Amino acid sequence: MTKRKLWQLLWRHYRTLLLTAGVILLLAGIKEGYSVTHNPSLYVAAHATNFTLTSVTGVRTIASLGVSFVLGILLFLTDNFTNFDQYLFSLPVTRRRIYRRKIGLLIGTLISGYVVMEVSFGLIAWRAIVNRHVQINWNATLYEDLETLAAILTLSLLAATFGLWVGHVFASVLAAFVFTCSLVFAYDGLINVVAGLTGLKYRQVDVLGRLQGHQLSGVLTILALCLVISGCLYWLDQWAFEHLSLESSQDFFRFPQWRGAVLGFSIGYLIVAISCSQFGTGILGMVTDNYRAQMPLLAGIIMALVVAYLTWSLGRWFLYRPDKFRDVWTFKKLA
Repeated sequence: MTKRKLWQLLWRHYRTLLLTAGVILLLAGIKEGYSVTHNPSLYVAAHATNFTLTSVTGVRTIASLGVSFVLGILLFLTDNFTNFDQYLFSLPVTRRRIYRRKIGLLIGTLISGYVVMEVSFGLIAWRAIVNRHVQINWNATLYEDLETLAAILTLSLLAATFGLWVGHVFASVLAAFVFTCSLVFAYDGLINVVAGLTGLKYRQVDVLGRLQGHQLSGVLTILALCLVISGCLYWLDQWAFEHLSLESSQDFFRFPQWRGAVLGFSIGYLIVAISCSQFGTGILGMVTDNYRAQMPLLAGIIMALVVAYLTWSLGRWFLYRPDKFRDVWTFKKLA
């Protein structure tokens, strides 16, 4: 099968999904553009220097993140239930080529959709911004757009990972949502752990927090970090796509040989994200009505044990025996 025919085949199958994503991004740009036009004093900040620093970035940000997240999951997850994977794997073409074309569609749709969204917003809001005498810093605008685009592409590949590795709809969406939303707390918890072990202050360890996003050095660092994460996810998912077994396509986790590693990682990850971060101190404050800046050692140990037990039990339910909900809460070996 030629490259062109493969592109045409994939485009015909996914075009509704891809075009819907593009239309949503376009509408988000148009909506915010008209919001600025109708009420510029409310939406354009007094000292704004670029488009992205206006106070009207909410809808565009939500649309970009939401579309990249949903599109990344559905592009791989839906094939489990339409049997499209079975058809693709029967074609005279390698799985690697199929995977690369699908990722190409994902990235191409997000980049083109984001550009269309920003251009539509700029064209509509331009007159209102000029009338407010905003001195636009085009370098800062470009830096913000590059950072946002890198972030949504990385998020889409992360979502694609859950859509590919987890076969069940509920488990895939839930795991992707929990993991993505907890990344900020996981980073905060990791910084707290490193600071505690090294005796340094939080600010000294928080490398990302010291980055200046409006400067070239900060932008290059963020882009390099997103590139490394995206590259790792790309090659991980490529390996998974090449070794995917159709027999496990409907399982909660489609690679049984990695269940133990995934369960161990999940336990460690959630302990750091919950027990060692501000999220954990917030939970402790709500329970005890005593809010503290740092987690007490004894409370942190107890919370870590609780999180580990809950994650271990739910992980056994999802990964090993979805039909044994009662047994996973006990310490006996699952049959």
